[in-house]
Amino acid sequence: MRKYGIKVFDRVLETRQVQWLLVSVEECPDEPAEQRIIRMHFRVPHTVWTSPPAFVEPVIVRRTRSRVLFFQRSGIAL
Repeated sequence: MRKYGIKVFDRVLETRQVQWLLVSVEECPDEPAEQRIIRMHFRVPHTVWTSPPAFVEPVIVRRTRSRVLFFQRSGIAL
């Protein structure tokens, strides 16, 4: 089971978004599996830089007994 998507929070300017991925615990049983999934599906975090000033936050991982949620915030700092 894999579900993923991108949620745009500012629909007018499109300056903030969250990319998420939901997998089963069988696909991601431990820390090395988490790191592999993060490297495969998410961007490298960085502070505000470039013009316009873009940012990418580190991936956050949340676990339940049956699922693992990964999400990463990114956008343009105004």
